[in-house]
Amino acid sequence: MYLMPIHNPASAPDADRAPRTVTTLLVGKLVARGTVQHLCRIRNISMTGMMLETHHTLGFGNWVTVELRSGDRLQGSVVWSSEGRAGVEFTTLIDVDHILAQAKAGPEGFCGPAPRAPRFDIECAARISCFGRHIDVTLENISQSGARIRMPKPPREDTEIILSIPGLPSRRCTTRWAKDDTAGLIFLEPISYNDLGPWLEHCTPDS
Repeated sequence: MYLMPIHNPASAPDADRAPRTVTTLLVGKLVARGTVQHLCRIRNISMTGMMLETHHTLGFGNWVTVELRSGDRLQGSVVWSSEGRAGVEFTTLIDVDHILAQAKAGPEGFCGPAPRAPRFDIECAARISCFGRHIDVTLENISQSGARIRMPKPPREDTEIILSIPGLPSRRCTTRWAKDDTAGLIFLEPISYNDLGPWLEHCTPDS
């Protein structure tokens, strides 16, 4: 879902005033240089721009898109970058209240499935421990709250397992669903931003 502009900056009666800036901590998926995905946090946001925190270095003028868990996408260009943070100017004015309301809404605030933490496509070797057995699997995607794995015979729904991924702390999780050769996992404790962010940078270098 792309955000519609709230109005034309040139015709807005308050366009010459300093925009209201809201301090927040929204986690999102940062897409830069076309297809490369990174974890990021929005530290503050206004109708004209936002300040990002990311483990990925962004250069002046880079075009970026940040996808939030609600499905909203914020697009703009980098106007400054320093020590893991960057300022982004939006291509058009956005509705800050809408963004914050979507981010704060719980499952009852949405029609259909509740929003989930941004997921990142990744293919790497991993291992699960299930009923005392250690089984090699392939990790297909991951977020702070869950993952998808591939294996010949995945555990049935609601099975508690331990997922071990090289470079990340082992996670206790349960299978949310299982179908054919794949299974969706929910972590009992989410992966921290400071663990997942650098790990993704290591696994998905710029091409």
